Order: sequence, then C-alpha cells, then structure tokens
Amino acid sequence: MVGGFVILFAFIYFLYRAYKSKQKNNLLLNIQQDQIRQSNISLKNAITEKEWLLREIHHRVKNNLHMVVGLLASQNEYLQGNEAIEANLESQRRVESMSMIHDKLYQSENLSLIDMPSYILDLTYYLSDSFDVRKQIRFSLDIEKVDFPLSHSVPIGLILNEAVTNSIKYAFPENRQGVIEIILKKENQKFHLTISDDGIGIPDTVDPENTKSLGLKLMKGLSEDILAEFKISNESGTKIELIFTI
Repeated sequence: MVGGFVILFAFIYFLYRAYKSKQKNNLLLNIQQDQIRQSNISLKNAITEKEWLLREIHHRVKNNLHMVVGLLASQNEYLQGNEAIEANLESQRRVESMSMIHDKLYQSENLSLIDMPSYILDLTYYLSDSFDVRKQIRFSLDIEKVDFPLSHSVPIGLILNEAVTNSIKYAFPENRQGVIEIILKKENQKFHLTISDDGIGIPDTVDPENTKSLGLKLMKGLSEDILAEFKISNESGTKIELIFTI
C-alpha cells in the first residue's frame, strides 16, 4: 500500500509539474503573440504612412509638372516665330506625358507600377485633343495587360509622345485621313513596342540614323536608358519598334 501511495503521489506530482509547465508555456506564448501582434500593427502603420507619403509625393510632382506646363503655356505670349512657339508646345506635351504617369500612380493602389493600357489610352486621347485630329486620325491600340515600373514608364511614355506627335504632324499632310497603331506585347520574356502609321513615311532624303531631329535623338537616347533595341523604318508609313526587358 505504501508503495502504491508513493507511485500515486509521484504520478500526481508529475501531472502537476506538467500542468504548471504548460501554463508557463501558454503565458510565454501569449506574450509572444501579443508582441507579434503589436509588431504587425506597427508595421501596418508604417506601411500605411509610407504609402500615404508616396501618394502625396506623386500628387505634388504631378501638380509641379502641371505648373511647369502652365508656365510654358504663358511663355507663348512672349515668343516670336512659329518655330519657337512649336518648340515650346512640344516641351509642354513632353512634360504633360510625365505628369500623367504621376497622376496614374497617385490614383493607383500600387504606387510603384503603371497600368500601361490605361496610360497609353489616356496619352493618345490627350495628344489627339491637343492637335485636334480626332476626326482626321484614328488610333488602333493593341496593348497587353502589363504593369511597368516608374523606371520604364517615363521613358516609354516620352518615346510614345515623340513617335505619336511626329506621326500626327508629318505623316498625314493636307488633312488626309490616317491610322496610328500602337502595339505592346510580351514575347519570350521580352516586350515588343511598335508605333506605326499608314502615312507618307520618312522622306528618302532623311537618314533616320544620322538625322538632327531632336525628337528622334530623344527616342534613341531614352531607348538606350532602358537598354532597348530601337528600330525605325518605312513600311507603308513610318514604323518604330522597341524591344526591351524589365
């Protein structure tokens, strides 16, 4: 009987020790969970604050760029000569194309990526209205659902602005009807961007590789910035191709 009581007492003692140990472990676990919960709350607050700051930065950049556009527009009153006025208007359109990117980022849930179909659609609408060619020139867009980071969105936006502007200004003389086509596709891990028109094409007297055109030089320089392969050719009009990776 004494041996039985000793064994029972030892069994109860070990059960009690196990119970106390479990209580202690549960207490430590609860403390750790509270710490993790507090850390998550702090992290969420930090992320929310960072997103708000980024959104505010994009909003202010957009407003500042709009201010630059306004200043350039007011400068037109003091310019003389069509060439100077046209150069000023081209600068306005370039700045506006960058402003639209920051406006898209400000409105987007993702503050680091640009929805390219939406951006390209808005850019073509803006350029069409800017030149008042909606009844003359039609845009054909075939844009894959892709998001580009800011590092590629700005150069691509400026290249599109230059290419489309050149087509509107030079491809369709005497108010002839025409189509500007923009295609953006991903093939074999590479993006292919094509901007083409069915206009009169590049004159034979112009060498695209050695031209002094600021717009063409700008497109080539921006292509180099994103390590893109740049091509320009005459194919029933002017055709510009970019091949690049992200």
